[in-house]
Amino acid sequence: MIALSDIFYRYPGAADGWTLEGINLSILKGEFVLICGSSGSGKSTLAYLFNGLVPHFFGGYLRGSVTVDGLDTKQTSVAGLLPKVGLVLQNTDAHLFCSTVEDEIAFGLESVGLPAAEIPGRVRWIAETLSIHALLSRSPQALSGGERRLVAIASVLCLDPPLLVLDEPFAHLDWQGMGQVRDLLIRLHQRGKTLAVIEQRVRALLPHASRCVIMEQGKIVFDGAPRRSIAVLQGRHLLPVYPKKAKEASKDAKTVLTVRNLSCEQDGRRILQDLSLEVKEGEAVALVGRNGSGKTTLIRHFNGLRRPKKGSVFLMGSPVKGKSPLQLASLVGISFQNPNDQFFKNTVTEELTAGLKALRKGERTLHEICDLFDLQELMDRSPYRLSEGQKRRVALASVVAMDPRILVIDEPTVGQDGQFLEAIAGLIGSLRDRGHTVVVVTHDLEFAHAVADRWIVMQGGKKVGDGRAEEIMADEELMRAGAVGAKSGWGLMENEIHAALS
Repeated sequence: MIALSDIFYRYPGAADGWTLEGINLSILKGEFVLICGSSGSGKSTLAYLFNGLVPHFFGGYLRGSVTVDGLDTKQTSVAGLLPKVGLVLQNTDAHLFCSTVEDEIAFGLESVGLPAAEIPGRVRWIAETLSIHALLSRSPQALSGGERRLVAIASVLCLDPPLLVLDEPFAHLDWQGMGQVRDLLIRLHQRGKTLAVIEQRVRALLPHASRCVIMEQGKIVFDGAPRRSIAVLQGRHLLPVYPKKAKEASKDAKTVLTVRNLSCEQDGRRILQDLSLEVKEGEAVALVGRNGSGKTTLIRHFNGLRRPKKGSVFLMGSPVKGKSPLQLASLVGISFQNPNDQFFKNTVTEELTAGLKALRKGERTLHEICDLFDLQELMDRSPYRLSEGQKRRVALASVVAMDPRILVIDEPTVGQDGQFLEAIAGLIGSLRDRGHTVVVVTHDLEFAHAVADRWIVMQGGKKVGDGRAEEIMADEELMRAGAVGAKSGWGLMENEIHAALS
C-alpha cells in the first residue's frame, strides 16, 4: 500500500540537518501500524508524505521515492491522492471551516463526487458511530477541543479511503470518545482497512496493532511486533513513569481562588450553571469531565479573559472584575488548550521574552526555562512551524517563565511523549513545594492521579464532584453518569499490555 525508499527531507528554510533521514518503510494492505516517538521526532512529517502534503504543500527538499497504491506522490497531486489516502491532521483547526458540523462532514463527500442522495445517510452513519449526532447543527468553532477532534475524524472516516492515516486521534478526547475511536479503528482493521496511526497514548492501541514503528530524530529506530516494542518504549520514556506526588497542601492554607455562583451562556446555550469552588495555596487540583462540560470556559474566567455575566471570581480575596488579563498575569497564568491561540511573536525567543519583559524578569529566568523545557535548539525557529508537541512546550514555558502564583494548564498531555509528561509532573511538584498553586484541565486521568490531590468533576456546566482522586474514582454514581471514567478506561498498564499481547 505504501513504500518509502531512502527518504531524506527538510522543510523550507532549514539550513542544515534533516527532518527525516534515511527512511525506508513499507506498509502492506490490511496492516494496522502504530507509529510512536518523542515530540519532534518526525512522525507528522512522515504522515505528510503519505498524502502528498510533502512536497506539494510544504515544499522543502525531498530525496527518495514515495509510492501509495502504485502512485508516485511526486507526480500525483494531493487532490489526486485524496481517494486513496485519508489523513486526520493533528491540528483540527486545519480541517474545520464550514458553518455547521453537518456541512463539514458533507463537504468531503461532495468533493469526491458521492451522489447527493447518498450523502445524508453517510453523514448520519458516521455521526451515530462517533456519537456526535447532537452536534450536527452546531458550528465547529463553538465546540470543545475534544468535540472538534471527533468531527475532524468523522469528516475523513466518512470518505472510506483504502488507507486511513490518523495523527494523534486521541488528542483532547475524553475516555468515552477515546474508547469509541479505538473500537472503530479495531473494527475497520478487522474489515481489512489499512491503518497508520500516530499516537502518544500508546497503551490503548498497542495490543490491537499488527506492527509498531518507533521514530527518534527523524529516523526509524524500531520496526517490529508490538510485543517486542515494549522494552524500547520504556527505555525511551514513551511510557511514562511518574515521580512521587508532592506533599499535600495544608488544610489551614489560605484560599487563593474563589468562584461563586458562576453561570455563562453562549449562542443561547448554557455552558456554566451556578458553579462554585475554592482552591487553596499550594494545592494541585485537576478539573476533569467529558468533552464539552465547560472546563475551558471556566478557567478563562480566572484571569479575566471571560467576564462573568452572573456570579463572581476572586483572586487572593480580591474580585477579578475590573482588572485586565495583563494586570492579573503575575497572579494567574493560563497555558491554552490550543498553543496557536497563545503565540504572537516570530521566534521562540521572542515568545518567551515577551512575558518576561512585561513583568521585568531577567535573562537568567530565560536560560532556566530553556533548560527546563528542553528548548535550546528551537529558540530561533518560528513557534508556528514547530510540531504540535513542541508548540505545547513553548506555550507552557512562556507562562511558567512569568512565575504566576496560580498556574492553570489546559490539556498539558496532548501530543506529548512520556518523558515530557514525567517532566511536567516533576515541575508541578516543584512549583507546589515553592508555594504555587496548580490547576490542571485534563482528560488523561492517569496524569491527573499522578499530579493532583483533588479532582473537581464537571458535567453539563455543573460541578458534580469534588474530592480526593481516590474518592472520585470510587464514586459509582459518577461512573454510572459518565462524568468520570473508570480506571480501566485509562489505558493498559505495562503488565496488562504484556498479557494482552500474549
